[in-house]
Amino acid sequence: MLTSMDTRSDTVTRLWFPLDNAANLFPTVISARVTTIFRLSMELTEPVRVAVLQEALEHICPRFRYYLVQLKRGFFWYYFEENPGMPRVIEDSAYPCMEMPIKKARVYPFRVRAHKNRIAVEFSHMLTDGTGALTFLRALVGEYLSLLGVEVSDWGDIFRPGTEPDPEEWDDSFKRYYRKGIPVPKSIPFAFHVPFPLERKGVYHLITGIIPLKAVLEKTKARGVTITEFVAALYIDAVQSVLKELSRQEKRAKSRIIRLMVPVNLRKIFPSKTMRNFSLYVLPGIDTRLGDFSFDEILKAVHHYMRGEVNEKLINQQIARNVGSEYNTFIRMIPLFLKRLFGRSIYNRMGEFLYSGCLTNLGAVTMPKELVPYIQSVEFVPAPSPVTKTNCAVVSFGDFLYINFGRLCRDSSVERHFFQGLVRMGIPVRILTNE
Repeated sequence: MLTSMDTRSDTVTRLWFPLDNAANLFPTVISARVTTIFRLSMELTEPVRVAVLQEALEHICPRFRYYLVQLKRGFFWYYFEENPGMPRVIEDSAYPCMEMPIKKARVYPFRVRAHKNRIAVEFSHMLTDGTGALTFLRALVGEYLSLLGVEVSDWGDIFRPGTEPDPEEWDDSFKRYYRKGIPVPKSIPFAFHVPFPLERKGVYHLITGIIPLKAVLEKTKARGVTITEFVAALYIDAVQSVLKELSRQEKRAKSRIIRLMVPVNLRKIFPSKTMRNFSLYVLPGIDTRLGDFSFDEILKAVHHYMRGEVNEKLINQQIARNVGSEYNTFIRMIPLFLKRLFGRSIYNRMGEFLYSGCLTNLGAVTMPKELVPYIQSVEFVPAPSPVTKTNCAVVSFGDFLYINFGRLCRDSSVERHFFQGLVRMGIPVRILTNE
């Protein structure tokens, strides 16, 4: 929860709070390639009026006080402290999700960008997850269109200016649902990573596939699976195709296990109103040492794995492992400069080395019915990774599903195999890129 800090009677009291469990390692690993930044955007039917968007931003920001912060360094841990002032809308760039000087004073861990018809928000994962960022974007676009004169009869769950935040929105729900004494998950071997060389720093290639939602739902309903399971199977199959194209010598030097990191929104399992991070992940995959897997075999494996792993008891194991380390007296007493030395190694060994790519599905984005005619599309761009090199984020709006790949390498083989798989199934795809 939010805390008041006043070090001297003559100083200004500032609001501050520690980073949540999902964010603790990020300050130790951020770089030009590991930016921790993901992006959500809406494309409107008319060009964005930046002055009005700035006004809308200033109206809604007080409702999101927990985002108006700056990163500060303590002796043992990083924390967030109130950042006076107000963020400014900035021009968009060709390559999203790139480096943000988040460790500098007065820098917010998010930014709002505009270009032509697009309104975009980019958040560091230190601050929140996709649910929090989407809540902010919906409020921002809603207020922007309201200022332009669009009247709304029912705002539903969209946060509005002038309303007070629920105290639970500051909650570190990982700590709330931590249960001492639960056994932690077993360790697993590292996964396969595509061997393509990285692009120069600052380059992040995007490929977006726009797909009729009805066509995808017909396939998933016929197979009795979810969209997430269907897309995950396609993604694993695409990585398997890349692995099969490698030479025998390259294969010997690589892990043969293909595994995806699929975040799970824990708000759907545990009651929580937090607008900070509250997601963990499951790791569906295949072991190609057993042979080549057909798409149907992969889909069956993913489906049963997801149904078995996404439950309260197994998620509690992850919470116990992650939060338990924060309560470890020895770890708590290690100075921050020593934690920074080992942060990247821990981040890789407990995170990105374990999976071949990340797939995030935010689900269906809704807006009040009066606003829908003014919004053309929604885009969700995953944070870049120099380890997996390619990640995927999915969101739907209206009649379309938007599948967005971001990659730090020039080679687009994973995306090519993925979208070819959709086309072979008779699903039409329209491709957009930032090239």
